[in-house]
Amino acid sequence: MPKRGKIALVVAGGQMSLKGEEETSRQSSKSGETMLSWLPKDLPFEIILVDWSHQPSSHYTMRMTTDLVQILNKLVVDGIDGIVVSSGTDTLEEMSYLADLMWTYPQPVIFTAATRPYEEIGSDAVLNLTQAVIAASSQKCWGLGVLVCMQDQLFAASEITESANHRRNAFLAPDRGPVGEVMGKNIDILRLHKRGKVLAGSFAPARNVELVTSSLGGGELVLKLLAETSEKDLDGLVVAGFGDGSVPPSWIPFLRKILRDNIPIVITSRCIKGRTRPSYTFEGSLDRLLELGAYDGGSLKPVQARLKLAVALGAGLKGNDLQKYLLDL
Repeated sequence: MPKRGKIALVVAGGQMSLKGEEETSRQSSKSGETMLSWLPKDLPFEIILVDWSHQPSSHYTMRMTTDLVQILNKLVVDGIDGIVVSSGTDTLEEMSYLADLMWTYPQPVIFTAATRPYEEIGSDAVLNLTQAVIAASSQKCWGLGVLVCMQDQLFAASEITESANHRRNAFLAPDRGPVGEVMGKNIDILRLHKRGKVLAGSFAPARNVELVTSSLGGGELVLKLLAETSEKDLDGLVVAGFGDGSVPPSWIPFLRKILRDNIPIVITSRCIKGRTRPSYTFEGSLDRLLELGAYDGGSLKPVQARLKLAVALGAGLKGNDLQKYLLDL
């Protein structure tokens, strides 16, 4: 039977490529060829292997993920119809989201991972990889940006989060659920998610964008250190505030110093659900922070705001254009 279309499998480390040795000594990894052997032999399309990296996903950076996106871009230019990226679960939501912010093509990119190595009892490696390849080959996934395939489900990269580190159903999209399901060799799209603006052009995200989380009486020392070097070392800062976006009043002098150095600060909420909301006028409230010149992160999760700010700064956005991009206005 002739093959129809080409799908690329890009190996990017994680448990899917690890050998199932003792849990305390999982170091060696499988080749991409071995992972290819897990797939059904009767798939009606050609699989192109790109054995990119076998590092733990906790070793990756924004720069490395940007390099990965450039590889994905070239694959599409060279005629690939869909792409699967097998990565690790540790930074899956961040790597897939960053890729989604920069993905300008209609061809689907499907990230997937395994919560247990191939040889372990109950491993989901073969299932997730096979279903991701099926999704990448489906015309139904075109134009949906970057998706994540885990446990029979497809999630939008902009909505997914890791809710547990010990379960096979570790990933979910709070309040929204999956955008699609994999049933056998068929894809069922359940809903069309709202995808934010994608910035076209050749640029690299800003490297030094930091994240500080509000806590009871904490964070002041970290902010002090950032403020002391902000003028020469810091590109941007994301603050995960309490509740609606408030911070301890002791933070204000340091945040004001960073803003005076023309370093953008984005305010988000550390809550699992919800968004920032101007509600109060006390010192440290979101209202007061916005008056100082900070940007409103809206419903962005703190880790998302950090990546989106880095992309925006790399593209040269500032002022009102930056605020609109953050809020998808």
